[in-house]
Amino acid sequence: MAIIELQHIKKEYRSGAIVTPALTDIDLNIEKGDFVAIMGASGSGKTTLLNIIGCMDVPTDGTYLFDGQDLSCATETTLSAIRGKRIAFVFQHFALIDDYSVFENVEVPLIKRITSKTERKKKVLSALRTVGIAELAKKKPTQISGGQKQRVAIARAVACGADVILADEPTGALDSKTGKEIMQLFSDLNAAGKTIILITHDKQIAFYAKRLITIQDGRILNDEQI
Repeated sequence: MAIIELQHIKKEYRSGAIVTPALTDIDLNIEKGDFVAIMGASGSGKTTLLNIIGCMDVPTDGTYLFDGQDLSCATETTLSAIRGKRIAFVFQHFALIDDYSVFENVEVPLIKRITSKTERKKKVLSALRTVGIAELAKKKPTQISGGQKQRVAIARAVACGADVILADEPTGALDSKTGKEIMQLFSDLNAAGKTIILITHDKQIAFYAKRLITIQDGRILNDEQI
């Protein structure tokens, strides 16, 4: 069953009389439990596509169904609720708060949703164990390595219970060995039922996925099982 359905998605950016097309007539279905890599040159539209899937942006035209719900004309309140509960982002540069501990960074998305400190603690520690860094809970981001920071970012996505994890160049700031470890973690999460969609410039990283989508000039050039 498709959790993400994009039908004739179009995205344009306007600046006065100047119109810049970013996506043109995108049709894409992603099944629950899929692991998809998106590749394309800079400016090809892949980040715009990821942002629309992640409810961080809205299409100019077309239909976006998330788990059957039409989000094409959804309010910001609806989009925010889906971002907070169903979809989580993992970024290249981690997006951690340096003044917070590892535990507190993972806890942040849960604070508005779960009022019980006991329940939040249970979810955070479980997520940290899942990504193998429970012993770092009291450390600050400035005290841990890049690979460990990315594990914190992934733990944050796991803790909020997201069905879909969107990763934008998740290994881009890491050395090759650490990058492979992070990709193995994504593979493990996918095996546990998470839907993973990631952007990468590295075909070796893309091969961890089950499916490779190539974008060029705002259009899907190729979509293949790997």
